[in-house]
Amino acid sequence: MKKDDAKQLADQAIRALQEELKAGRSESLLKYLDAMSRFHNYSWNNCMLIALQMPEATFVAGFRRWLQMGRHVRKGGTGIGIMAPLIYRSRDDSGADASPAVDKSKAAERSIRGFKIVHVFDVSQTDGEELPQFAAITGDPGELLSSMEELIRSTGIILKDEVLNSGIKGVSRQGEIAIAEGLPAAERCSVLAHELAHEWMHDQEQRRVLKKTVRETESEAVAYVVCRSFGLDCSTRSSDYIQMYDGNEGTLIASLERIQKTAARMIESLTHDSEMQAGESLVA
Repeated sequence: MKKDDAKQLADQAIRALQEELKAGRSESLLKYLDAMSRFHNYSWNNCMLIALQMPEATFVAGFRRWLQMGRHVRKGGTGIGIMAPLIYRSRDDSGADASPAVDKSKAAERSIRGFKIVHVFDVSQTDGEELPQFAAITGDPGELLSSMEELIRSTGIILKDEVLNSGIKGVSRQGEIAIAEGLPAAERCSVLAHELAHEWMHDQEQRRVLKKTVRETESEAVAYVVCRSFGLDCSTRSSDYIQMYDGNEGTLIASLERIQKTAARMIESLTHDSEMQAGESLVA
C-alpha cells in the first residue's frame, strides 16, 4: 500500500461513516471503536486503517518486532498498511544537528515532517513462541468496577451515589460524578467510564462549544472502547447513544481523536492500577 492509497482509503471511510451516522446508523463506528479497544496505543486513523484491511486482527506488530518476540511472519503474508510519522531531530540556529553533549534539551527535541507507510502483521499471520501474558484486568465486572472507582477518586473527583431523576444513570458535574443507586456492576462500570470521559474531555469551554449530542456520543464511545478492552459488552447501550450523533465531518474527525486519546489514557490508567493491586496482593 502506498501513502496516497492509505489516505484515500481513510478519507473514503470518514465520508462513509459520516453518511451512516447522519442516517442514524452506528455499525461502522462500533467496528472502528472495537479496533480502538484492541489497539488503543495506535492513532484513531491507524485503528481505522487496521479495521478496514483486517477487521479480525487482534494483535499487530512490525516484521522485526515479531522476530524480537520469538515469532516470524509466514511467507506470503500481506501486511496491513498504517501511517508512521517521519521524525527529524531539531537543528540549532546554525543549521547543525543539536549535540547531545552540548545541549541535551535541544537534542531531545523532535519534529514530525510528514508520514510514511509501514506494514504490520497480525498474530494470526505469524508462527513461533507463545506470546507473553500481559498483566491486565480480567474483565470481571467486580474487579473492573473497583479499579474504575479508585481511578476516579485518585484524580480528585468526588464520587457519590444518588437517587437521580428517572432514566438518568450518571451525571458529570466538573469535579463530581453522581451515579444512580442500584445499577448492576457491568452497567455501573460503563456509566462510570462515560462520566469520567466527560470529566476528562469536556471542560466548561468544550461544554459551551460542543452540542450535547456530540459530547454524549464522545463519552459513550470512550466507555464502549474501555469496556470492550476489558471484556465487557455494552454494544446495545452504546449503539443507542451513537445514533444521536449529529456533528459534521470536521467535528467527527476531532471527536475520533479525542475518543482515542481519552480511551487510551483510561485503559492505561486502569491497567496500571490492576498491576499495582496484583503486586500488593503478592506482598501481602
